[in-house]
This record gives sequence, structure tokens and C-alpha cells, in this order.
Amino acid sequence: MILWQAYLNLIQTQYELLKGELHEPDHVEIGPILEAKDRKFPASAPFGMDWAVIYSDGKYFRVKESYNRCSLPSIGAGRRAHFSFHYGGACPRRDSEGFPLTQEPDTPHADLRIDLDYRGPHIHVGTPEHIPQDRVKGYTIQDAAVEMFLRAVAKHRKTGESLTDLLGIKVIP
Repeated sequence: MILWQAYLNLIQTQYELLKGELHEPDHVEIGPILEAKDRKFPASAPFGMDWAVIYSDGKYFRVKESYNRCSLPSIGAGRRAHFSFHYGGACPRRDSEGFPLTQEPDTPHADLRIDLDYRGPHIHVGTPEHIPQDRVKGYTIQDAAVEMFLRAVAKHRKTGESLTDLLGIKVIP
């Protein structure tokens, strides 16, 4: 559980710490877009974040989180209900905000995507296959953190080491 202002401060701090590692020449950045979604209680959940960097080599990352209300609106606390951390080839077409499209037939499969959605916690590694937590060892999907994912992306881009190795993810057949 986290309050909107604490979440806002956390993401802004992480952005300032990580942007130097993640920005490269000729990159395109969208966001981070941070927004509280309740007009009556603008400093409370539900709220979320969406941020992407598209690199000149056609790869990109996108991190997206949504928090649902878990207390009285006047308190404003939220619990993370959805996230998607994505790294891989970017579809050349963009949505209205500039993010690469992700559900198109020609969208490249993610090198790594870590998700919590209506299917539960799962990952994708180079395929559209949903790999559930019971086939993932060394990594708890539910606990995936933006900062750790982005640090792994930055190191991967510098060293070429696989994201699954950097995050300690082992997929069991």
C-alpha cells in the first residue's frame, strides 16, 4: 500500500537516478506520465505511471503500473493491481501518446516482459507464451520493481548480458 504523494516522489526520484543510465544518443522518451485518476480526490488512488524510452537501434523499454484504491478516498492509499515491464523490439507504429503499439500482428515479441494482470503474475521471454510463476525460479514476479528492471535494462544495453540472467530469472520447462 502506498499513498499518491509518496508514489509520485518515489518515481520522480527513481527517474532522476536512472535517466543518465537509460538515456542514449538519439533516443525518444515518452513520459514518465504520472496521474491520479479520481477527479473528486485527485491526490488519491487510483493512480498510475507509464514511461518508455525508444532507442535508435529499434529496442525500447516500457514500464507501466496501476494502483487501485484500498482505503477511504480521503486517505488516498493504493495497492498495485497491474504492471507490465517490457523490453524488446518496438513496433514502428505508435499510439496517440507516442508509445509503440503492442497488440498488433507485426509487433515483435518482447525479449522480456514481466506482467501482473487478470491472468495473474507471468512473464514472456521472446515469445507470446504466458509463463506463470510456477515455471519461474529465482524471481518472484509479484514483487517485480521498476527500479530493478530498469537497472537490468541499462546493464543489458551496456554489456549484452541477458535480462533473465541479470534479474536471476530461470524458466522451468
